[in-house]
Amino acid sequence: MTRIEYRLHAFDLASRRGFADGNMFGHLLREKLGKFAPDKRAVLVECVKRYLMPAIPRRLITTLSRTHNPIRIADTETVDDVEDITVAIPEDLVLKVAAELSSMQKP
Repeated sequence: MTRIEYRLHAFDLASRRGFADGNMFGHLLREKLGKFAPDKRAVLVECVKRYLMPAIPRRLITTLSRTHNPIRIADTETVDDVEDITVAIPEDLVLKVAAELSSMQKP
């Protein structure tokens, strides 16, 4: 069985087109959850908050965006000293986050 991992890179926090232009989990969510998938951008933001941000040894101020990459560092921030930090997230953890977000959206 193939174990798929997604890599979140700190340098993507500084890019308008980072995290595959905000579409990092789009294919996975469509393939595995279909019409029941939560917003791919919300899943990306939550995964960055849960897994990438704790791996960065200093606090970064992030902002949310409605275009392209949905989570970026504030204009006053830089990732020059931490840009090489990467975390690998197994597919099953991404799907777990998606399931949690889906359950919170239901009435």
